[in-house]
Amino acid sequence: MAVFSYKGYTSEGKETKGVIEAPSKSAAIRELKRQNIFPYEIQEKNAKATAKLKIPFPLRKSAISNEELSLFFRTLGIMLNAGIPILDAINSLSKEAESEKLKAFYLEIASGLKEGLTLTESIKKAGIKDLILINLIHSGEKSGYLSSNLLIAAEILEKREKLKNKVVQALAYPTILISIAFSVVVFMLVTVVPKIVNIYKSTGAQLPTVTKLTIAVSNIFINHYTFLLFLSLLVTTLTYLFAKKNPVTIDKWKLKLGILGKILLLSELQRFFSTLSILLKSGAPLLESVNISLQAVKNSYIKNKLQKLPELLSSGHSLSYSLSESSVIPGFIIQLLKAGEESGELPQMLGKIESILSEEVERKTQYLTSLLEPVTMLLAGFVVGFIIYSLLLPIVSISVIKGIR
Repeated sequence: MAVFSYKGYTSEGKETKGVIEAPSKSAAIRELKRQNIFPYEIQEKNAKATAKLKIPFPLRKSAISNEELSLFFRTLGIMLNAGIPILDAINSLSKEAESEKLKAFYLEIASGLKEGLTLTESIKKAGIKDLILINLIHSGEKSGYLSSNLLIAAEILEKREKLKNKVVQALAYPTILISIAFSVVVFMLVTVVPKIVNIYKSTGAQLPTVTKLTIAVSNIFINHYTFLLFLSLLVTTLTYLFAKKNPVTIDKWKLKLGILGKILLLSELQRFFSTLSILLKSGAPLLESVNISLQAVKNSYIKNKLQKLPELLSSGHSLSYSLSESSVIPGFIIQLLKAGEESGELPQMLGKIESILSEEVERKTQYLTSLLEPVTMLLAGFVVGFIIYSLLLPIVSISVIKGIR
């Protein structure tokens, strides 16, 4: 398939332009006319341009947000429900795409479908690597419930994005506050301290130990900032490499970070139970739903603890018993699951558990925010106060000596 750029007019007389894939130039013109676009200029993209369009798809995947993917899956599911052929639906979406990256994304999927690939294979070709989405769509194609599974995928993406935004928004303010406090301290050490030190040098006064300490720290920031930057880069690189090599150890350590660790644990469990609830409500089998839901867990330590879950379920154990064996699921969740299993309303109970976890994540993030704000202010105030005290102490000492004389 070749890629052609075109300029033309719509049937309403509006000028339009874009790109289209077709086996030949004449086929591209026929396809455009079928879409009620009448080209006055059409040319094949050269190899370099084609490479530019197609190569960055792993990159482009990261550029396509969860909101865009959610809208794509939801719209496609609705169009398939309405009886529109899948290729026509995606071609229609590509014409209405709001950006070139989305248009190229849709064209790549359409290209795969034209080559005889399934939708699952086509979205993988277009750069989607999320195993939950891939498994959902693959399952939908096998079972004949593709449109329903596309809507489920959209719902999962929406809930995932909502959770992420909730945590990010809660932690954004403390992060900004800490950054500002650190900047103020560095500014004082780099600009204020040296000016006052020059005054003391001109008097020849004997400086107290705390003042010498402040001056020493100031000199490090002024004279050895390149070393500090190198040290920061080295520590960051070593930490990244260690985390890459020992993900389970790092993820286990994250869960021990007090209230922040609790938030991380609850967020992971919320993603798991939210996905599981949605899948079971859609009629998917329990074992298949659990296997897909496990892909929502990002923390390596928690995922390792839950790895035996499918095996225990296959052996005939209940979901509540299987989860209790993992040692990472809170006791109240196990009790709620038992109640759901006994009443025959497990999917509904999973939805309630997801709601409880969502509320708990929100409550703890608000508490963390309210805790970090005064702590940050106190620490910043203490450091700034110490710097001011160390700078004023020699003046007070000189004044006292002159007063005695």
